[in-house]
Formats: sequence, structure tokens, C-alpha cells
Amino acid sequence: MATFFGEVLTFSSRAVDDDDDDDEDQSQPWIPSPELEWSEGINEEINKSPNKLLKCSNLIVTVGAAAAGFVEAFILQNEAIKVGNITAGKIDSEGSTARHQAHSNRESALFRLRTHPGVIVCQCKQEILAEQVFQWTQKIFSQLDTASIEVLVLDSCPVQSYKAAVSISEIQTPFLRCLRSSPAHSQSQPSRVPFLESPNTVKGLSAAVLTHCQVSNLPASLYVAFLESMFIDLDSFKVFTPLLQSTVLSNITKANKTADNILKKILDERTLKDSLYI
Repeated sequence: MATFFGEVLTFSSRAVDDDDDDDEDQSQPWIPSPELEWSEGINEEINKSPNKLLKCSNLIVTVGAAAAGFVEAFILQNEAIKVGNITAGKIDSEGSTARHQAHSNRESALFRLRTHPGVIVCQCKQEILAEQVFQWTQKIFSQLDTASIEVLVLDSCPVQSYKAAVSISEIQTPFLRCLRSSPAHSQSQPSRVPFLESPNTVKGLSAAVLTHCQVSNLPASLYVAFLESMFIDLDSFKVFTPLLQSTVLSNITKANKTADNILKKILDERTLKDSLYI
């Protein structure tokens, strides 16, 4: 099984003196800490709870456009209300003028299911910076009552990053692979999705969340979709649909006859957005 540790290490391959280090440190952009903001109703609920934490039976984290679109069509549609967000902040490089500043406002939306109030969905459509994933993970878990929580993470990556004994051209895409924390292995049903083979690894926010769950002894499952192209299509969304019958999603979702239409709408909007940058 592949490892899933999310530590971020910074390496330097050239020799520098102390002055060079000082100059380099001053040129680096300031990386703000992620900020978690709950709605007024959730804040009241947390303040009234004995342990000042939000009860949560299931935390579902989606990373990237494919996973976000899937959850939007099959879980969030008409079943959820927005209850907060995690803002990674604007990252400003050193400089006194606006043209010297690089802004990146990355927000992850938090939803609660109406029919299952113990389910919190975190939808991350944009990549969280490697320098922020640890703090992002600590921020959300520090607010949740994890006594009986089960975590589900959905992510995707290009198939070119997949390491296999056969040529990538011989592999049918898209496809799913799974990683689990130790408690999930002992508590959950056997996975219908193959485990991610060594030496493949995951990284970024998904790795940070799964690592936190492993260290904290929390049951968590990560499902990674390997996609043929960076451009999302309907298959990129639908590769996750087997999870509707084989994971915790089977208990919180119901048949949605409009899901395909929703996915097509999401795809059309994304295609239009992508075309603006070509």
C-alpha cells in the first residue's frame, strides 16, 4: 500500500551564506494562516455544546473540480445549506504597488445536509497551497466533535502521475484507487475499490487529512480518481458513482434523476471558463 504522509519539506541544493539567506527570506511572499468562519447558527450551536465543538458523524472533503462536481450533483443538490467557509487568504508578495502583488483568494465552502445534520461537506474547488494544508486540516478538526466521526476524502490527479508495471496507454481511464487509515480498515466493510499500489503516493490536502486521521486514530477513507486529461468531462465526475453504493454515501444519498443534467450544466460552465484561458 502506498504511503500517505502529507509533510512538506523544503530542500536547497546550493550553498549560500547568511546574507544570501536573509535576502531570500525577505523575497518570499507571506503565507497567511487559513481562517474558518461558521454561520451565526453554527456558532450558537458550538457555544451551547458542552465541549464547545460541533457534532459531526461524517466529514466529507472534496478536492478539485471532479470531486466537487460529483458531490454537488449527487449530495449537495437541494439537500444542503452553506454553514461556513475556510479562507486561505490573499497571498501578497513583497512590494509597495499593486502590480507587484500576487493575489490568490482560495475559499473552501462548508455545507451541512438538511436530512442528515451530522454530515458536514467541505468543497475545495481550488488547490490549497502546500504550505497551508497542515494548518487547514488542524483548523477544521479543532472545531469538530470527532468522538464518532468517519471521514471521506475525494480527490483526483492526472493518470500520468500513476506508476504501474504496464504502460499508461494500456490502462483504461478514468479509474479509482483507495487509501484508508488503520481504524477504517478494522471498522469498515472491505473496499470494492482497489487500494493504491506502491510506490504511488498522494499529496496536498488529501494527504494532510488522511495523515491527521491516522495519527488521531480516526476512521478515514481516501478515494483518488486518475483522469486522462486536465480538462474535466462527464466521465471525470461519474468515476466516483460506485461510491454511492459502497461507502458512507449510501446512507446519506437518494436517487437523483436530475444528476446527469446537473453534471452537464457544471461541465458547460467549466468548459466556458476554461476556454477563456486558451
